[in-house]
Amino acid sequence: MRPGRQASEGGVVNDDPIPGGTTVLHRTHPRRLALGLVLSLAVTAAACGDDDETSSDDTTPAATEVSAQACDDYVALGGAMTGDPSAAGGIIEAFEASAPEALADEAATVAATFAAMAEGGEPAFGDPGYQEASAAIADAYVDGCETSAELDVDGVDYGFEGLPEEVDAGRVAIRFTNATEHDEPHELVLFRRMDGVTESVEELLALPEEEAFSKVEMKGVVFADAPGSEATTMVDLEPGSYIALCFIPIGGGEDGPPHFTGGMVAEFDAV
Repeated sequence: MRPGRQASEGGVVNDDPIPGGTTVLHRTHPRRLALGLVLSLAVTAAACGDDDETSSDDTTPAATEVSAQACDDYVALGGAMTGDPSAAGGIIEAFEASAPEALADEAATVAATFAAMAEGGEPAFGDPGYQEASAAIADAYVDGCETSAELDVDGVDYGFEGLPEEVDAGRVAIRFTNATEHDEPHELVLFRRMDGVTESVEELLALPEEEAFSKVEMKGVVFADAPGSEATTMVDLEPGSYIALCFIPIGGGEDGPPHFTGGMVAEFDAV
C-alpha cells in the first residue's frame, strides 16, 4: 500500500495523517538520526542562491574532473555519517586525499569540520566559508560523478514532490530543496526495507523499536533548514523498496507531531 495521492510532478503528497500517534521511529529520531541530520549539512549544504551564481556547466569550478575513487569516497563519507562518527576517521582522510586538486582547499575545510565532529567537538557548520566549500564540493561531485539518476526533490508542507515511483538502482544524486510555506525546516531520511519485508509504512512505524529497525536500513539523510535552501546527497541504492520520511516536528519545536504525520512520507522502488 502506498500512502498518499500522486502529485502532478510525480511526487507523493498525503493530506491525511498516518495513524499511530507516537511511533517508534519518532521516539528514536533524536538518538539515531540527529547526528546524521547535522552531518548531512556537512556533506552537502548549499545556501539558496547558489544556482543563480552558476548558470551553466562552464562555470562549474575549474571544470573540475572528479575521479571514480573520489566519487566512491564522497559516497562513503555520506554513508559514514549515518553511523558512529568516531569510526569515520579513515573515511574522512580518504575523502580529502582523493579530492580533485582544484577543490583541495574546499575538501580540507569539509574534512576538518567532519573531523571536529568525529572527535566530539563543535563543528562550524554555520560558518559561511564552510558552507561555500561544501556547496562547491556538492556541485562538482554531482556534475562529475557517474550516476544512474539525479532527482530534484522539494520538501513541502507536508510532502515530497519530485520523487518518482521508480528510480534506476545504482548511484543516485538527490538535490533537496526546502519549499516550505511556513518557515519550517525539512529533511528527507531514506530507509530501505530489508529483503522479504512486506509491512506497510504504517505497520512499520507502529512496531517496537528493535523490531522496526530489524526490518529497515537507513541509507541516507539530507536536510534543508531555511525556506528556499538546498542540500544535496549522493547514495548507492541497491534494488529494493525505499521509504522517505521527515521526522521534524510540526511547528519547529521539539515535541510536536512529526511532519510525516501530516503526509511527509513517500515510497519508491529502485529497479
